[in-house]
Amino acid sequence: MAENRYARQTMLSEIGAEGQKKLAAARVVIVGCGGLGSPAAAYLAGAGIGSIRLIDGDRPERTNLHRQVFYTADAAAYKVDQLKAHLERLNPEVKVNAVARHLAAGNARILLQGAHLVLDGTDDAVTKHLLNDACVSLGIPLVYAAAQGYSGYVALFENRPGGIHLRDVYPDPDPAMPDCATAGVLPTAVGIVAMLQANAALCYLLDIGDPPVDRLVTYNALDNSQHRVKLQKTYTAPNVDPWAGVKPSRSRDRLEVEHDTLTPPGYDAVFSMLSEAREPDLPAGVRRLDQRNPFGQCLEQMEDGGKYLLYCNSGKLSLVLAAQLVKERPELEVVSLRGGVAGMGTE
Repeated sequence: MAENRYARQTMLSEIGAEGQKKLAAARVVIVGCGGLGSPAAAYLAGAGIGSIRLIDGDRPERTNLHRQVFYTADAAAYKVDQLKAHLERLNPEVKVNAVARHLAAGNARILLQGAHLVLDGTDDAVTKHLLNDACVSLGIPLVYAAAQGYSGYVALFENRPGGIHLRDVYPDPDPAMPDCATAGVLPTAVGIVAMLQANAALCYLLDIGDPPVDRLVTYNALDNSQHRVKLQKTYTAPNVDPWAGVKPSRSRDRLEVEHDTLTPPGYDAVFSMLSEAREPDLPAGVRRLDQRNPFGQCLEQMEDGGKYLLYCNSGKLSLVLAAQLVKERPELEVVSLRGGVAGMGTE
């Protein structure tokens, strides 16, 4: 029975039976079900959030598993499907909807509409800005989070008219911003940031405590330090139309190309960032990058003045790597395959 399941939290005077009713009536959307989104989803489901929608178009990979502890890379199911099954085992009272698609300008309105709160568990700067802009347009509160290396960040934007949002912190997406795959991450660091994000969500929905509304919480796993920074309204440009998509910066335009084949002519070399398990047979002339240090391997193999193409599954990792390489060695001409092999309809 519900009263037994939630007894250890409803006995808290700030929550009680009325607080539990608030959680049961809440509709939460979690975009990105990796190291941030999956543990946050588990704790929100355990707490009794009434409806949770999971949005992620990726399948788990072996390099995810040190921090994404609810998945197996051997299964064919998408992350959202594996996570949905776990949440339903954890708490059958929660309604879980799994959407095995990436958030995009064309689907954001319908996927976010009606949510009381959205959690950002994505690891791509452009997607984070798209999600922010959509939540601003719809007036949906957003719990932002990011983690890499030994540290992470959490902030809660209520997205009231004229209020503070992500663009007051990061005005535009930076294609050179690294993610976990390129910068690395301590698994406990991303897990703790996920808990901070879930905690902010619960406190906000219950209207208790002091969640980080218009504040940026920073966390460092090496000394367990936290800092709260009050954010100021600095973004004065007109709100971006999310339904038109986040416009890539000019630098990103120069870093991405589209091709019908993975071995187009005109390049000194083409590099794959896919693992041998995902791409056992390389196309002719393509070199495989070591997943442990693709940046260093590229610097060793690329010559100044050369022209190179990078590709991965989604186009995200290859874009970040291309931006980092050009920033380190401007003499290189390095581009990323837009949309990756998934965008070509291949695996």
